[in-house]
Parts: sequence; C-alpha cells; structure tokens
Amino acid sequence: MPTFAETIRTLRQQQNVPLRVVAAAVEIDSTLLSRLELGERFPTDEQIKRFADYFQLSREELTAQVIADRIIAAYGAEEVTARAADLVKERLAGYDRHNTR
Repeated sequence: MPTFAETIRTLRQQQNVPLRVVAAAVEIDSTLLSRLELGERFPTDEQIKRFADYFQLSREELTAQVIADRIIAAYGAEEVTARAADLVKERLAGYDRHNTR
C-alpha cells in the first residue's frame, strides 16, 4: 500500500507535471509540496481535499493513507503498531456509523 507521499509524487511524475504547477493548483508553495512528497510533512484536511480534487482521487482513500502514515510515524513499523491497528479494526466493526451521538 503506498503512502500519501508516494501516491502524490507518483501521480505528479506520471502526469509529467512540474512541482510548482501542482503546488499552485492545491494552493501551497512548492517547498511544502516537496516536503509532503518526501513524507517529511503531513497535509491538512483541506490540503487532502485539494489533492483529491486535483488528481481526481477519493478523498477518503487519501485521508486513510495520511492517518496510516501518521500512526506509523508516531509509533513505528512495529508488530505492536500492527496489533493496535487490528484492535481499531475490530472495534470499528461493532461501531454503528449511523448513531454518532
């Protein structure tokens, strides 16, 4: 599964679009886009929305990638992190998405 950084960088390169063009389209500077593509920074929710719109991707999928990237950055690619992700999945399976208090 690619990271957010890999997804954005790969799409930009496949479309042969310069960094500055994508940066302008998503309303950020090219330095920030470079850092996002290198995985050194994480995008805001608004930036995720703009990337999804620009590349015609699912906002939910990009958001999920960022959440996963943040978890791994915070806790490492360890077995315990994978176990925690499994616990989240199990707990969400019983969550009633229609009853959100």
